[in-house]
Amino acid sequence: MTFTVLAVCAANVCRSPLMAVGLERSFLARGFGGDVVVRSAGVTATQDAAVCSEVERLTRARGLPWLALGEHRSTPLTDRLIDRADLILTADRRLRSEIVKRARPGATGRTFTLREAAALADATSFRIQGHTVDEQLRSLTAQMNQSRGFTDLPGVERVVTRALPWRRLEVHTHDVPDAHDEPRAPHGLVCRLVVPATERLATSLAHGVMASLP
Repeated sequence: MTFTVLAVCAANVCRSPLMAVGLERSFLARGFGGDVVVRSAGVTATQDAAVCSEVERLTRARGLPWLALGEHRSTPLTDRLIDRADLILTADRRLRSEIVKRARPGATGRTFTLREAAALADATSFRIQGHTVDEQLRSLTAQMNQSRGFTDLPGVERVVTRALPWRRLEVHTHDVPDAHDEPRAPHGLVCRLVVPATERLATSLAHGVMASLP
């Protein structure tokens, strides 16, 4: 069986496609290519919109796998996508709440923001159990959920931006701000928050799985 990850943002043209491509690349680099399926969707998305031009420019400039993003077309979030996902990663806490409000069976326990999940996986990956990668990743998701409220996560950080006159922007450490909704949060900042978080999460998963092997 495969383990399905669903990346979620608002319009599914910026943050969640970038999250999905970053996760796919990071999982593949750590040997999870055939075991993990990554999809993305948006809570306010229309059907078949292309990824935004700024994400295109930045991914090309940073050497990220643009081909996958170039083929991306937006997908509205549905209850079916939520139900089929083993791990749901949202761009921010508001989007996480939107999913929880839908009251889909078991969704609360497997829904995290991307940056929250990366931090929790760091703290809990040593507890993974299971004999297959699918079982091990389900185990990690359960451990991450159980550790919420018991793992000390920082609240707010000040991140550097090039946008005048602010220069520094307060961002909650669970969130990736929406560059289309927050003028002080340029797309470059979105990339600087998303890419390391996807790599950190994939690294924790890989370490946990390797540690649980007999």
